[in-house]
Amino acid sequence: MKRNGLFVSMFLLVFFTTFSFHITPTFFEKRIDSGGGYQEFIMYNNSTKTQRFKITPLPGTGEYKGHMDKWIEFSPKIITIKPRSQSTLKVYIKAPKGTPEGEYSTFLNFKSVPVPELAKDDGKNVAAAARMALNVNLEIVAYVGDLKPKLEISTLKISENKEKETVISFKVKNNTSKRGVWYNIDIIGNNDGYETLEKGRIGIEATQDVVLTMKKMKKSDISGIRLRDSSTHEEITKKKL
Repeated sequence: MKRNGLFVSMFLLVFFTTFSFHITPTFFEKRIDSGGGYQEFIMYNNSTKTQRFKITPLPGTGEYKGHMDKWIEFSPKIITIKPRSQSTLKVYIKAPKGTPEGEYSTFLNFKSVPVPELAKDDGKNVAAAARMALNVNLEIVAYVGDLKPKLEISTLKISENKEKETVISFKVKNNTSKRGVWYNIDIIGNNDGYETLEKGRIGIEATQDVVLTMKKMKKSDISGIRLRDSSTHEEITKKKL
């Protein structure tokens, strides 16, 4: 399953960068019982042609506790994005009453729909525009239960490499019961300012080795590290140097 997930991630990266189309955020990570979870996805068209996609929920990889493709509501079903513009996809997911605690997933499938072009001055019939056909899946994960994120920072070190750049290294362990966490890392400065980056997702009971090279911050400028939930932006934990 991990290999399949890696393939999907790499394919999405190629898709988002090669075809002048991308979507943010690339995660859901909401609690879907107790009122359900809602999120808006922004779809960007950086090309000079109108793009249109039909969106269909599909079962996930099966890596998680279950599928949630039958619980999802979304709008619009077909989304049109004008050139150099963006459109919004609204997604709401609610788990049925009595659903066991844990993680659930679904794929959002984006399939190209031909966009008609207007007739030209030569009187030829209206025809669908020739486009590169796209058919890709984005897997999103949500959870059931009061599974608040619990991450632990250990072995925090700061040093310099041969290029005199500041290097920060540490381990992150996920102690959250029955749930992976998508998190951001804040590098906190002495004046309480910070630089932030989206690290990604850490699975249940997993440990990640993190190494950050800070080209614009000196060792003396850094006072600590903070981890925040990427979905809610709330602080999970922090550690001083």
